[in-house]
Amino acid sequence: MPNSRLKMNRKLISTLVVIFLMITPYASTAHEIPKPSFTIGVSLINDKALDDLAGTGVTINDNDIAAYFTVDYHVSPSLSFEGGVITGHEVSASLPSSASGTWHGTKSYSTSGALTITTKTDNSYLFGVKYEPSTTGTLGVYGKAGLLFWDVDYIVSGSGTLTYNGSTYNSKTFLQVDGSDPFIGLGFSYEISKNTSLAFDYITTASTNAIEGVAIDLNGYSLSWLRNF
Repeated sequence: MPNSRLKMNRKLISTLVVIFLMITPYASTAHEIPKPSFTIGVSLINDKALDDLAGTGVTINDNDIAAYFTVDYHVSPSLSFEGGVITGHEVSASLPSSASGTWHGTKSYSTSGALTITTKTDNSYLFGVKYEPSTTGTLGVYGKAGLLFWDVDYIVSGSGTLTYNGSTYNSKTFLQVDGSDPFIGLGFSYEISKNTSLAFDYITTASTNAIEGVAIDLNGYSLSWLRNF
């Protein structure tokens, strides 16, 4: 297993342990607070991973659709711990022949022949806290913050050849990166029955530090069905 993935797994386990230890003291008063809830929905992902390649003759598709799942465990009427999954997505950029420049900081790239670069992001995992103040009526509002754990592959395809950071690639993965970064989000819910609501979420994340020159910059817009257990 690559060292970066091993480090990410350790960080994921550590986060789970911390969340568990924070939840445990509240377990005895669970009957006084709302029951756990879950959401299932779809997200429009805007991923700026390839935007630095923009230029003459370059076509970038930086949007994709992913599924979105979360589970909330309440520790007070307004505060809950949230874990979730955003399923994999991909974005792409079509580059013309003889394109060149710098990417991921100071790494040079050039193309010989037309080609497409695709970033394929595996399932991303979210762990954090959600705050939902008390409201009257059917409309609710909430904020959330936490960590997003991600894993992305950069792939070149097509008849052309990519030279990246001094190495040449053709129809293969040329970079694999994973890590974790903070996210924040806002959302609205609309109650349609006692235990069921519709929810709209916006989350955003941006790397606080680049990993191998890669800085994650994502925005997600989600429409989901929320159900209390």
